[in-house]
Amino acid sequence: MTINLGVVGPEDSVGTLTKVVEEYPSFKAIPIIYENVEQAPSKIKQTTQQVDQWLFTGQAPYSLCTEMGIVSKDQSWFVPLEGSSLLGTFLEAFYHTDQKKLDVSLDTISPQYTDWLINEFSLAHLTIHLFDYPDYVEEEKLIAFHKQAFQSGKTALALTCLRGVYQALIKLGIPCYRVQPAEPVTRNILARIQDRMNSLYYKKAQIGVVGALIPFSQTEQKEMVYSYKRKHQELVIRKRLLEYAESLQGSFIEIGNGYFEIFTTRGEIEAQSWPYEVIDDVKTSTNLTIYLGIGYGRTALAASKHVQSALDFSKQAREQMIVLVDEENNVSEAKRNEEPFQYRQVFLGDHSTNVAVGPAIIARIYAKVAQQKQSYFSSQDVAIWLEGTERHARRILFELEKGNVIRQVGEEQSGRRGRPRRVYCFKDSL
Repeated sequence: MTINLGVVGPEDSVGTLTKVVEEYPSFKAIPIIYENVEQAPSKIKQTTQQVDQWLFTGQAPYSLCTEMGIVSKDQSWFVPLEGSSLLGTFLEAFYHTDQKKLDVSLDTISPQYTDWLINEFSLAHLTIHLFDYPDYVEEEKLIAFHKQAFQSGKTALALTCLRGVYQALIKLGIPCYRVQPAEPVTRNILARIQDRMNSLYYKKAQIGVVGALIPFSQTEQKEMVYSYKRKHQELVIRKRLLEYAESLQGSFIEIGNGYFEIFTTRGEIEAQSWPYEVIDDVKTSTNLTIYLGIGYGRTALAASKHVQSALDFSKQAREQMIVLVDEENNVSEAKRNEEPFQYRQVFLGDHSTNVAVGPAIIARIYAKVAQQKQSYFSSQDVAIWLEGTERHARRILFELEKGNVIRQVGEEQSGRRGRPRRVYCFKDSL
């Protein structure tokens, strides 16, 4: 597997990183060079070659491009300029000065790291005036910071992580050193990229199963034996699912009683959008409702088992959705034109026999509490989360409290009149 690695940065830093990358046969370096940081997004957009992962020479271009959505954080990296990169620059600065006490200005590096560095190496004679920023800052602001620190007499020299700032300070006659990526740090990042790509490769190669269910009643199944209309409907459904299976490069299996499975890989499923067009086409052509569920697993048996769970979630939903259950039993509910709602199934253990509420409902409430970062919840909250009535929500909470899944922690006033609402939280054992 060859990893196409886009190396983004100024010419000298890209050249340094590319030499290291070329030592690894699994990587192919694609240099993307800019004159100043602001050019990075447009340079990436102009790239015509396929890029699997992006490696930036520093924090500034990485933050700028990820914040603008030019590249995703899942496939982007930058070489941190801490560790041996910064320490080597300090050694160079000390070597070229005769001062016993040194005051410097420094940008980009975090104060936590500089404090650790001074304490760890007993650098009490070093004073650092820091310009720390978490993401991206215009070069002009960094230049002004270093210039003011030097001209006011606070510092004797400047250390910067950006080439544009370094060049500007040198032109101003300010002693300046540039912090650049160190080879050991670069190699560490390349190893992490390799691990990420291997993980993604095996993840995409996982078995993926799409289950499709037409919920025929027993009467309708008997009618199918004699009804030409039902047979035609079944042929239309089978044809549409075959087309979908072909797009997934999968194998199509008819189980019977209105149930079908498509075996493919996780990568093929995730390369396409949620298959609502299949549901719509079946509805338009046959006026029948079809439920779709997706399951991932390390084995075919595990994936098929997760498909059944996904279909159970789909059938219980108040409105139509496609549900996915992965190999870790994480559930993703995809409604039309909405971001998928993700949560992990809740296993109640010994409590399960005492609770007259389905595990899917409990899992949704549990996930909503975590998503909303709420410690407590009421029947009104549950009604909103489950898109039902508050009366139904109170019944659910009653059953959960009776089953020792939740406990009451107080009350809140629901309005000027009326009884206060009870407020609950999940037991710690969940």
